[in-house]
Formats: sequence, C-alpha cells, structure tokens
Amino acid sequence: MQIESIIVEIPNNGTPTTEYFETALKEKNISPLRWAIVYVDDKIYKVSVANLKE
Repeated sequence: MQIESIIVEIPNNGTPTTEYFETALKEKNISPLRWAIVYVDDKIYKVSVANLKE
C-alpha cells in the first residue's frame, strides 16, 4: 500500500458535515486515511487528503 497526498475539490453545499465530505470522497473512489479542509469559497471546498492506494 502507498499513501498519496492530493487536493480534491468538492462542491460547497452550504452545510458542511463530516458525512458530506466522506461521502463525496468515496464517490471519487478515494480511501481517505485523513482529510482536512484547506480552502473555502462560495462554490467549492478544497480538501487535502491522504489517499490510501492499494
């Protein structure tokens, strides 16, 4: 296994929740080891993700 650090853009839905971000990452086939919001504007969140690649 390898860990890849990536930045992912997720649409801003106005009500950020842990479940919202984890679901959005899974929909992009990302297996997050950890994630953090690093940027926010009216339309997107940028999320830094440690992606566990097999």
